[in-house]
Order: sequence, then C-alpha cells, then structure tokens
Amino acid sequence: MAAYPIHVVNGLKEYATTLRRYYPNARFRRADLLCLWTYLTRDPYTICERFLKSFPDDQVQKMYGESFFTTLDKVAGAVKLDSKDVVYDLGCGRGRSVFWFNAMFGCRAVGIEINPVFVTQARRIRKMLNIDGVEFVLANLMNADYSDATVIYLYGTAFSDTAIVKLVEHFATLRPGTRVVSVSYSLMSYTDVPMFELEQKVSGQFLWGETDIYIQRKL
Repeated sequence: MAAYPIHVVNGLKEYATTLRRYYPNARFRRADLLCLWTYLTRDPYTICERFLKSFPDDQVQKMYGESFFTTLDKVAGAVKLDSKDVVYDLGCGRGRSVFWFNAMFGCRAVGIEINPVFVTQARRIRKMLNIDGVEFVLANLMNADYSDATVIYLYGTAFSDTAIVKLVEHFATLRPGTRVVSVSYSLMSYTDVPMFELEQKVSGQFLWGETDIYIQRKL
C-alpha cells in the first residue's frame, strides 16, 4: 500500500488539531468557517498565481501558502503574545491567521496583502461578523507602514534574496524592540548593519515539512 504524500498527512493532522484545539473558540470558528466557505469553489493558490504573474520577482512572493495554526501557536508562545500586542502578518492571503491571532489572544491583528481579492473578502467577513481589532490593508509589504507593530510575522520562504534585502532595508524604520519572526532564514543574514538581535530559534511544522523559525528583536 502506497504511503500518502507528506503534505496530505501534515494537512490532515493539522485539520484534526484545529478542530479539537482552536474551534472551541467561537469567535475564531465563525470567522474561519466563513473564510473556508468563501473559497470553497475558488482556489486561493490559483487566485494568487494569476494576480502575481505580472509582478517582478524582487517585489513579491509568487507562491501561495498558509501557516499551520499549531505553528503560529508555538510562535505566539515564544514571543509571549498578549492582548497588548499589535501583530502584523505580511502577505496574509485569505486572512485566516489574522482572525486566529485576534481571537486567540485578544490582540490587534493586521494583515498586509497585495491581492485585492483576498483583502476584499477578508474585510467582508470582518464586517459580517462585526469583529473588532482586525484590519486588512491592501498594500505591498515592501513599503507598508509598520510603525505601530510589536510583532511582525513573515512567512516568505519563496522570496528571492533581492526581495528579502529590500524588505530588511524597509525594516530599518521599525521601532526598537519590535520582534520580527521569519520562517526558514534569519534576517541578520541579509544586512551588514547591526539591525536585529536573535532572541530565539524554534522549529515549526508546515504543509511541506518542518523548518526553523527565527525570532529577532529590532535594535
């Protein structure tokens, strides 16, 4: 009997854990189910691919992906996330993680997304459910305003080196003490100027497998 592909196994495990661990939170459950229903016949991967094909590689990540909630939970624990934080998810896609951060920790959560389809639908869900503390901004993450952020989450594993360097240069405007969480690589590898201090490194599970997650503090 052939084994199932790793992404299928990981996806099923995450789905079961989400139902058991996070869906008891009614605020999150309602938002997530409505989000999933919205895209039941509209593949987010295809929506992303069609929209981004005309953008230069050094400005966007042309591959769609969503972080597991169990991985976000590990990140939240590592940064000791609480209701006083302002969390930014860069390239938030459908916005599921933004709704999750807000519902689970009571913090203000902001999704930055360049695709107007995702932003329009996420805003519609927020309005339908009358959710406070959630915002979706239509912007290029390379030049978005992060002045009020306390935690920034970057799942940009498909970014080119040039794109990462540009983003790190933009991060020079962050307030000291802001934590930036990056998946698979340390931002300190992309700047010659002392800009970040590595607080800790944790491992996280994704659809495609496990990788390191770097938590850096802006100096």
